[in-house]
Amino acid sequence: MPNRGAEPAAAEPLWLNLSARTGTSVAVPGAGDPRVSAQPIASVPKSATVATVESVRGLTGANLLAGLSTLSVADMAAFVEQSPGQVDALLTAPPAASAVAGLWTELGASERSSLLAAAPKLVGNLEGVPFRERGRANARYLTQSLADVTQRLADATDDSERTLLNRELAVLTQVKAALSTPDGAPRRSLILLDPAGGGRAAIALGNPDTAAFVTYLVPGMNYTVEQQIVNWADTADAVYTEQIAVLRGGAPSGHALTGGIRAAGVATIAWIGYEAPTVFTVGGTGLAEVGADFLEQSALGIAADRGTRRPFVSVLAHSYGSTVALTALARGTFGVDALVLVGSPGSQVQSVASLSVAPGSVYVGSADWDPTVNSAFFGSDPGAESYGANTLGVSGGNDRITGSWLNGSVGHNAYFDVGSESLHNMALIGTGNADLVTDGSE
Repeated sequence: MPNRGAEPAAAEPLWLNLSARTGTSVAVPGAGDPRVSAQPIASVPKSATVATVESVRGLTGANLLAGLSTLSVADMAAFVEQSPGQVDALLTAPPAASAVAGLWTELGASERSSLLAAAPKLVGNLEGVPFRERGRANARYLTQSLADVTQRLADATDDSERTLLNRELAVLTQVKAALSTPDGAPRRSLILLDPAGGGRAAIALGNPDTAAFVTYLVPGMNYTVEQQIVNWADTADAVYTEQIAVLRGGAPSGHALTGGIRAAGVATIAWIGYEAPTVFTVGGTGLAEVGADFLEQSALGIAADRGTRRPFVSVLAHSYGSTVALTALARGTFGVDALVLVGSPGSQVQSVASLSVAPGSVYVGSADWDPTVNSAFFGSDPGAESYGANTLGVSGGNDRITGSWLNGSVGHNAYFDVGSESLHNMALIGTGNADLVTDGSE
């Protein structure tokens, strides 16, 4: 489980001492911003000489990352090979995304390239590293992992070991398949990869480093990486395409953008960043709490990466994914501009007043014949009038821009169907055009 970084923001800027490398101290941007975690960072002593594999073994957190950046590519690779547990520990309890972003900014191009080449797993999965570099690093890590697991499987003699390796290989194979970009579709990049256990992964469509609108898609029950990452990436593609269509079709925010859609930029993120429950494990909120930890870190990562260029961030959460999103957004450690809940079984959060979401920007969609909605299974019903959310039209209606008919959604899994009122409304919300959302009253 990652360090949640839920400590209150420090009153004074955090300082990361990189004097062993540069002779200066570097102020970490984001301290004092309530959306960015503020973890204390230990300093490398000024007298230290960070230049060998041995000298970085005692370092942790952001200082380990800084220490690694001083090594040659060969020494970095040696460290990663000899000390995989230390790399894993850094990813399990990472430094604040703001600290990572500050350090990454201070590194030179050659240092960044060396880290990416020698430690792709680390670079690819640390929040605060720009998404472009994370995508490049994880592409390398995926290739290495496929080769490594395939070789280990060929050498394995124990049945239990082979079972685990076959499962890991299946996860990696599906991630590789999900990264295939159809002709004319936005480029896909792997911004999270953890093949252990059932696996965790996130695929970005578009460029989250520059997009004006960034949308996270958080799935629910049975959405494991092995079974659903290809489908979930295609769903993110459908949201991306609809958002582009909204902006090109003359929505108000599209007109307001200097240079049109190219100046705006859209990025959608197919996020399976937690262990989604199965029908056998869906009875409690334990997995939602862990998922909220990971979602919180991801949101803090984009805030740290973008700094003052913060995009419009929305979360589209389906089924148990809405329980994850509600749990995370009730903590007050980060906020989003809009939240959409569809097919939601609820959470312990009792009203929108408890959520770190822009006022008036929580929407709930409830399709006919969806057994999950209105169940308040986990303690609340986000669709209840007392909850304070807006109604998201999902039953079919006319597009307020073009007048064309939008199809209705029926059942638990049709909210993201192409051509549906539900998908169109989510695209409007994700591009800052919520005033054009239909609510089923027309």
